[in-house]
Amino acid sequence: MFSCSNRDKRDSIRISVAYEIDTLDPHARTRLANYTIAFNMYEPLVTADPNMKIRPCLASRWENPDGYTWIFHLQPSVHFHSGKLLTSDDVVYSFQRVLNSPDLEVGSQLANVTEVKALDTDTVQIRTKRPLTIFLNKLFFIVIVPKGSTSQTLADKADGTGPYKLSRWNKGQSIEMIRNENYWGEKPILKEATFILGRDSNEALNDLMSNSSQLIQCNSKIVQQRLDKKKYDVLIHDGLFVKYLAYDLFRDVTPYCNTKTNPFKNIYVRQALNCAIDRNSVVAGLPSYAIPATQPIPPFVFGYNPHIQLQPYDPQQARSLLAKAGYPDGFSATLHVRQILKDTAIVLQKQLAMVGVRTELKILSDAQWFDAISKNDFSFFLSRLGATIGDASDVLDGSMHTEDASNHYGALNFGKYANAEVDRLTEVTAGIEDMEKRRTALQDTMSKIMNDLPWIPLYVDQDVYALNQAYSWQPRLDSHILAAEIKLRQ
Repeated sequence: MFSCSNRDKRDSIRISVAYEIDTLDPHARTRLANYTIAFNMYEPLVTADPNMKIRPCLASRWENPDGYTWIFHLQPSVHFHSGKLLTSDDVVYSFQRVLNSPDLEVGSQLANVTEVKALDTDTVQIRTKRPLTIFLNKLFFIVIVPKGSTSQTLADKADGTGPYKLSRWNKGQSIEMIRNENYWGEKPILKEATFILGRDSNEALNDLMSNSSQLIQCNSKIVQQRLDKKKYDVLIHDGLFVKYLAYDLFRDVTPYCNTKTNPFKNIYVRQALNCAIDRNSVVAGLPSYAIPATQPIPPFVFGYNPHIQLQPYDPQQARSLLAKAGYPDGFSATLHVRQILKDTAIVLQKQLAMVGVRTELKILSDAQWFDAISKNDFSFFLSRLGATIGDASDVLDGSMHTEDASNHYGALNFGKYANAEVDRLTEVTAGIEDMEKRRTALQDTMSKIMNDLPWIPLYVDQDVYALNQAYSWQPRLDSHILAAEIKLRQ
C-alpha cells in the first residue's frame, strides 16, 4: 500500500508507471525506466524538447569548427545538488567514466568519440573519429555527474544538476523527489514528484481513480472505457518501442531447449518463427493499441525502410522450414518474458505451438529478466527496445553490431548476433553527411538485418497516459516523463 497523505496537494504529483529500476547510476542502463528517472535529476550538455528537437542545457552554446570537433560552453553558476559548482572537469570526468567503463551501457552513444578535454573551466572540446550528423542527439543521453563519482556512490544516491533532487528511493516501490530550490534554470511548478513503480494497467487505473496518482502510463484499451472524460484527459501517443522475439545466436548448444544443437542458429528456424506469427492477430488480441512491426524501428524513426513488407502469416511454410532445418516435429524451448509483455507471450505461445514450437513461459520482473539476460541464462526471449534518439543508429550501434566493449558497440546485443557486413554498414552510416544518402544506407542496413533475422519484430504499441485534469502535460516522443514539464491547469 502507498501512503496517500499528500495526494490532494496541488503542488505535488504522483505518477504510476509499469517499469522498475535497479540502480540510480545514470550511466549504467539504457532502459526507458532508468532514463526517465535520471533525467528528472541529472542533465546533459544538450537536451531535447518533447518533439525531440535539440535544445541547450548545461551547454549554453556550441561550435562545430570542423567535422571532427565540437566545442561546448557551459552555463554559468550551475551547482550540483550537493552544492558543488559545475566545471568542465565534471564534464570531462563524466565522459571519461563512460568511455573507460565497458559495463556502463550508455557508452554505446559515444562509440565514435576519440577525445574529451577541458579548454578552460567553462569550455569543453570533444573530438570524434568521423563526422557525425547526429552527434548532438547522442549527447542527450550522457548526463553529467560530479568528478570523482563512482558506481558505488551513484547506485543509491543522486547528485545531479537537474530540477529535482532525490528525497527517497523505496526499492521496488517508488522514487520520491523534491524540487531543487537552487536550480539554475526555470524552476518547476511542482514541489514534489513521486514515481510509483511496477504498476500494471489495472493497478495504475485504480491509482488514478482513487487519486493515489494523478498521472499514469497505462497502455491499455480499458483506459477510455473506464475513465470519466470530465475528470481525466486520456493522451494517446505513438510509441518508440518495438516489441520483439530474439534468441541465443552464439552457443552451439543452448540451455533452455530440448534439442541437441541450438536451433536458433539455423536461418530456416528463424524464418519459420517469422512465418508462424500472425502479427495482425497478436495486435488484435492485445489489451493495448498497437500496429504490426516490419523491422526493428517504427515508421517515424530516421532510417525506417518503407519497402520492407509485413511478413505474411503462413503456418504451412513455417512447418516446411522447420522440417528443412531438421525439426519436422518442432522442438520445445523456454521463453523468458518481461512481466510487462506477459499478454503478448500468451498469444505467441499459442501461435508457435500450432507449428510445433512448444514454449514454456518464464515470466520475470524487469530486475529478474535483466539479471538472467546479463548472465546469458536464456535461449529464447521476449523484450522491447526503442530508438530513443529518433535514429536507426541507436538500435544498430547497441543491439545489432557485434559486441565490442572497447569501442562501445553491442552493449544490448543480448543474443550475440554477429555479421561483419552489418557491422561495417553500422559504422559507415554514422559518418555519411548527406542525409538522404545516409537514409538510403540505413534502409539498406535494415533490409540486410531482416534477411538475417537476429530479431523477429512483432509490433509497436502506442503509449497511453491518463491525467487528472487539475494538471496539464504533453507526452514526449521519447516516452520519458519529466515532472518539470507538468503544469497546473488554471
